[in-house]
Amino acid sequence: MISKFDKYVISLFLKYTVVVQIVVGIISLLASAAMHTDLIDKYKVGIVQVLVFDMMKIPYLLYTTMPMSIVISTMLVMLTLIKNNELMAYVSLGGKIRNLIQPFLISGAVVSLLLVLTANTINPKVMYMREKYAAEIIYKKEMDIRPSLTNIWMKLHGNKFIHITALDPEKMEFHYVTEYTLNDKLQVESIETYNSAKKDGDKWKLFNQKKYDMMNVPKKTYDVRNITMTKPIFDELSKMPFLKPQFVSIGDIYKVAEVMKNQNVNTSKYMLQIYKIFAHAISVLVIILVIFPLCVDFNRNHSYIKAAAKSLGVGFGFWMSVASCASLGKNGVLSPFMSSFLPIILFACLAAFIIYRREHAM
Repeated sequence: MISKFDKYVISLFLKYTVVVQIVVGIISLLASAAMHTDLIDKYKVGIVQVLVFDMMKIPYLLYTTMPMSIVISTMLVMLTLIKNNELMAYVSLGGKIRNLIQPFLISGAVVSLLLVLTANTINPKVMYMREKYAAEIIYKKEMDIRPSLTNIWMKLHGNKFIHITALDPEKMEFHYVTEYTLNDKLQVESIETYNSAKKDGDKWKLFNQKKYDMMNVPKKTYDVRNITMTKPIFDELSKMPFLKPQFVSIGDIYKVAEVMKNQNVNTSKYMLQIYKIFAHAISVLVIILVIFPLCVDFNRNHSYIKAAAKSLGVGFGFWMSVASCASLGKNGVLSPFMSSFLPIILFACLAAFIIYRREHAM
């Protein structure tokens, strides 16, 4: 059950978080606008267009800076409780430092859920709109935000491989496809070609299909103008998102990873992106659990500056550990899971230690 004091702490935390995020948003907007003033002269656009372009990046900036904002808001909550002697009164009435975990965890859980929602739906859509806005309004040219979809090689079942010269993600058509069948000696046994493949209900229509027997003297075994058949590999590819990763949801990234996994392709970069989203959200909870006991001090000579310095120092340390582990993950030194969650595990242990020390120091 949530007490009145817990509700007070939650409301105070959320209020400070909103205020800090507004300040961060304004600073980010002004900094971005200052950096993009050259666009006005270079592309002959107005200041309003540049401001709109920069404002569209604010959700992403607020998302990435949230952990540091949480450091500040948690610190402000604790300093407010100490300044108003509310923390002293709480402890005097029998409250335990560990009991403060509940309101802070509830507050952190709300922020964490918002971060996952932002990463999964808001950021991809807004960044897609921003890229499109930049292409049409500022650069005044067509910009392709899709990855390269040419010269695709994939493994089929058994000793069969497929080469797709080009894939049209708009019409979902495959052009100039060649399938290779190898024998046990890894020699090309047969080749099957078709000019294009188009969706036809739950099957695929193949146009100008030809097959050649490549053993001994190569010879054509059949030549069909068009045929409709099932093609599991095309079904998989047609379900994949063909926008760049920053413009798709968590589920779409996972779909790509599954297709790549079926091809025995390393999916570390995709899993790293998925884990990073959830680790970023969970980091809010860990940071809160480290900062709030760190600010607890009943000494009469309590220094707000010292508390702020310790909080910001821990926040910077967490950011450095996250950046270091991410770098190790990209280089393959750490697995995607460990590179994303190792800083959280370490700082969760630190939080438990600090809470224990503060509890027994009273």
